[in-house]
Amino acid sequence: KEIETYERNYKKDLGGTNILAFFSCERDIKDCALYLKKHGYNKDQIYPLYSRLAKQEQSKVFNRQSAHRKIILATNIAETSLTVPGVAYVIDSGKVRISRYNYRSKVQQLPIENISKASADQRQGRCGREGPGRCYRLYSKQTYDLMTEQTEVEILRTNLASVLLMSLDLKIGALQDFPFLQKPDQRYIKDAEKVLEEIQAINSKFKLTKLGRSISR
Repeated sequence: KEIETYERNYKKDLGGTNILAFFSCERDIKDCALYLKKHGYNKDQIYPLYSRLAKQEQSKVFNRQSAHRKIILATNIAETSLTVPGVAYVIDSGKVRISRYNYRSKVQQLPIENISKASADQRQGRCGREGPGRCYRLYSKQTYDLMTEQTEVEILRTNLASVLLMSLDLKIGALQDFPFLQKPDQRYIKDAEKVLEEIQAINSKFKLTKLGRSISR
């Protein structure tokens, strides 16, 4: 109803009428798509958008020729990776599923977390790129104020085994000595060494084995 009211007042100025809604994960997108269909929305209006979706299905979002308003249900793939045309409205859940290494359990996990302020601003910027638009944030100003300024870079929150394997294959040397812009935790580097030793990808002299070279390829 808010969107309908806004359109009555400002439709002449809008660069589009499509809606882009941000979700944390594929499951939430599918649940929302099912909900919308049950409540009378045409299946031709609903466009899921996530990384595992086939490229052919993803490309449908970019077709400007549509008889319906598009309701695009997306993960953070639509945050910075691509620009969806004709979006006048963004609905932001404020959540994201992010890859994060758990040092205690030694497992790479995919928890759902609050987005950063930078991500929130990026999502807001998706609407009105071709004309005026509105962003509906499903969280409070207080929640926004408590968000981190930036999303933590991946090198600081990932299992480094593959990074270490690549550095040895390219003869870059030990990760401890590499001049990272943001140096990862030494514990993560030690864990990576231990993993590669356990699977016999490196030997006791910290050199790639035949198996290690095959894995790196």
